[in-house]
Amino acid sequence: MEQRHITRLRVRLSETDTLGIVYYGQYFVYFDVARLELLRELGITSDYLQRLGLHFVAAEASCRYYGSARFDELLQVKTWISKLGNSSIRYEHVIERENDGQRLVHGFVVDVLVDANGRPVSLPAEMREKLSKYLVPQREEAGATA
Repeated sequence: MEQRHITRLRVRLSETDTLGIVYYGQYFVYFDVARLELLRELGITSDYLQRLGLHFVAAEASCRYYGSARFDELLQVKTWISKLGNSSIRYEHVIERENDGQRLVHGFVVDVLVDANGRPVSLPAEMREKLSKYLVPQREEAGATA
């Protein structure tokens, strides 16, 4: 069964401009928060990665904007994995306003698993198995269905 991880966030004043609208770069922070929550749920924590001598680095990120969030609104960040590469993971993110479900942004982040020397390494089988819970085929990527 295809699953999306949902993270609820409330827009804080410090995340907005003088008009009370979320600053465009803040959406990447929301992506990061949601990605870390997804990984935490799967048991792929900072401690887990440190024990393996590994960590993730961002290789690519993109965001398309459809609407604006405002101060104090509740948002839902829907996150799933559209591709598990040899050493990379592509996370898709859709952010919606919670009260009306309006899609505000769709973006993605590609993380690469690296060793202590910064060299890409293959995703361990155990990690790949955990991540597959949120793997949704790329056929949905173009429309970003959520």
